[in-house]
Amino acid sequence: MKVPMRWLREFVATELPATEIAHRLTMAGLEAEKTGRIGAGWDNVLVGRVTSVTPHPDADRLVLARVVAGETDLTVVTGAPNIAAGQKVALALAGAELVDAYSETPKLKRLKPGTIRGVRSEGMVCSEKELGLSDEHEGILILEDEAPEGMPLADWLGDTVIEFEITPNLAHAYSVLGIAREVAAVTGSTFTPPAPPSHDHASQVEGLVTVEDPDLCPRYMAVRIDGITVRPSPAWLVRRLAAAGLRSITNVVDVTNYVMLEYGQPLHAFDHDRLGEGRIVVRRARPGETIESLDHQRRELGPDMLVIADAERPVAVAGVIGGLDSEVSGGTTTLLLEAATFDMGSVRRTARGLGVRTDASARYERGLDPQLVGDAAARAVSLLLDLCPGSRVVASQDAYPAPVQPRAISFAMDRIERVLGIAFSDEQVTGALGRLGFEPRIEPGDDGATLTVTVPTYRRDVGLREDVIEEIARLIGYDALPETLPAGRIPPVERDPLALAEGRARRTLASLGCDEVMTYVTTSADDLRALAFAGPDDGAAGFLHPVSLAGAVRLVNPMQREADILRPTLVPSLLRLVRENLKHETAVRVFEVARVYLATARDTLPDERTTVALAMTGERSPLSRFGSPGPIDFWDLKGAVETLLDRLGAISGMTYRPLAADLSGGLHPGRSAEVLAGETVIGRFGELRPDTARAFDLPGRVLVAEFDLPGILAASMATPAITVPRFLPVEQDFAIVVAEDRPAAEVARVLTAAAGPLASGVTLFDEYRDARLGRGKKSLAFRVRFTAPDRALTDAELGKTRGRIERTLQKDLDATLRA
Repeated sequence: MKVPMRWLREFVATELPATEIAHRLTMAGLEAEKTGRIGAGWDNVLVGRVTSVTPHPDADRLVLARVVAGETDLTVVTGAPNIAAGQKVALALAGAELVDAYSETPKLKRLKPGTIRGVRSEGMVCSEKELGLSDEHEGILILEDEAPEGMPLADWLGDTVIEFEITPNLAHAYSVLGIAREVAAVTGSTFTPPAPPSHDHASQVEGLVTVEDPDLCPRYMAVRIDGITVRPSPAWLVRRLAAAGLRSITNVVDVTNYVMLEYGQPLHAFDHDRLGEGRIVVRRARPGETIESLDHQRRELGPDMLVIADAERPVAVAGVIGGLDSEVSGGTTTLLLEAATFDMGSVRRTARGLGVRTDASARYERGLDPQLVGDAAARAVSLLLDLCPGSRVVASQDAYPAPVQPRAISFAMDRIERVLGIAFSDEQVTGALGRLGFEPRIEPGDDGATLTVTVPTYRRDVGLREDVIEEIARLIGYDALPETLPAGRIPPVERDPLALAEGRARRTLASLGCDEVMTYVTTSADDLRALAFAGPDDGAAGFLHPVSLAGAVRLVNPMQREADILRPTLVPSLLRLVRENLKHETAVRVFEVARVYLATARDTLPDERTTVALAMTGERSPLSRFGSPGPIDFWDLKGAVETLLDRLGAISGMTYRPLAADLSGGLHPGRSAEVLAGETVIGRFGELRPDTARAFDLPGRVLVAEFDLPGILAASMATPAITVPRFLPVEQDFAIVVAEDRPAAEVARVLTAAAGPLASGVTLFDEYRDARLGRGKKSLAFRVRFTAPDRALTDAELGKTRGRIERTLQKDLDATLRA
């Protein structure tokens, strides 16, 4: 919100510079984003008076204007159609930097004297665009008659503007008056609100307004004004709106905008003669109703939307935007002025549902004080009657069945010290609250003094005693609070096991050369179909969590219309990201640890499950310690999966099972598997089917995996604790020659059984083939770790165990040990 300093100083008496005001308000919790100066570049631009205008001797469309500005008296050649003798104008002298009015992009040009059609022009009379005030450049800027001749234009029209960031809790400061009240409070200056209007209003009448839904419209005031003349606004109003960031439209619309900026209360003007039966009905929209809004868009209305209607149809969407059918135009002579309060939640939902956000809705969404309605309406009526001589108020109605009353909050005075860590005197407390417009009262008692504060209705954000204490702290100054550490013992912090597992998963996958990514939480139905999530009947196949498109969690108002489903899996997003990265890289390895959203019972929130997903494609890294150069394959992914499960403490007890074709979820049935903890599936991984890869426009071999992190965590917690042995373990290698068709898992099982209770770990680390091993033979190398809990193992024990292993392998597998 932009606040011009000249406007602000009409209500608060302070001579502090704008930068100091901005700093103090920021320190008091009202963020001033920046300050700017209107007229900062108006060097060599003066207030001039046109003494004569004569035709140019050699150009029909040009004139020669004699302009006087103090001691300056010169001739200007201009084609401005609105210049006339006696006017006060903006006169630019040689050396002035002006905006190039005829350039498509804003740029400055330095003014130089020149000869135009044989006549010397020593300066320029300026348009609003050349001064940077607006885009208007058809004619020159005409100043008020009282503008002092010869004064620098920056002293007459220049102003400093402070721009504020108004957060949702600062509805009371979303206006010039609100900022002025805050300035007065933090600086101790005098706050002077606008004087009551001097015009008499018509007496209340019935039947002008009917409010059918007072829960959504606590107060609605309508004022009928006859004899209106719609015309351009006076210069002072146009410039003040421009300084605040709004463009002028007509005097009627400008007045409603002016009062909105000044009071923070949005207003709307209807053409009374275009209202059915000349009356207003505030109600919810009916099924099938539509409205053509002021932006010429036909909008469908829902039954939960509040509308302003006449006797026949909606003429505005309450708190959001007006309707075209009742718009004020040049032929309007009778106005119906609206000033109302609407439910903040209703306006927020309606604006979001229609995809419209206006200056009015931004204020209503923060919650407005119903007491503002009367003051703002009176101010607007006063301005309209002044700008339209001969107009008069003929009727009004204020529908306000339940007036809002100020709140009273009481608490012990010593509560302030307990919260802030510092004691303030009674005078400091009452002074700070009084400057904010509160009514504080301190009453002594046997158990200590009690502070009772009457909170004005415009401070809807103050409802608790802590809110009052915060107001005291920010007015006295946060820098006055002590800088001491809290006393006492810090309680131990229990870390969330799931959060610890997430961090461990991230570190593990990063150590494997994968890059972490963050993708959007939504996906599209097309991507889920491509991943074989749904068949012709929309039934679920599922990647990890079974899901159907019919039962997917959909957004009512998605940011991207084609991506309206809360993702039930991370895989489609990773595949889209892999495709984009392959435009720049030859190999991609990415992972994400994030939540997926699974539908639950009707009208309940979705089940949010934390999953870890991995996608990889391209050539194997030349720095890899394992494997030969070539494309990444299923075994690279399996190694990453096993490393992840091992680091998460869940590798023990895990089993693998090939995926059936109907459960593959877009994976190759012969190159995919699922991981089970007991009977629970906690993850699936494998290579994409070629048709699935083509659906995502992915070339080559692409491998993906997805695991349920809470399931992994539960499996790791179920794993029995391992006692750390007192004696060092002994490792021995066994190179076992077996038949080519003998699975390594079977050899490992026999080896473990033969090693007996002393074997605490068996790991396959090499596979070797050579003609010297014999026809149809291969060599599998295992590393066995031997440990005894109560003693150090001797060579004799190890030799005996090795002999037993050799005999068992020969007997059960017809296998031999290589020398």
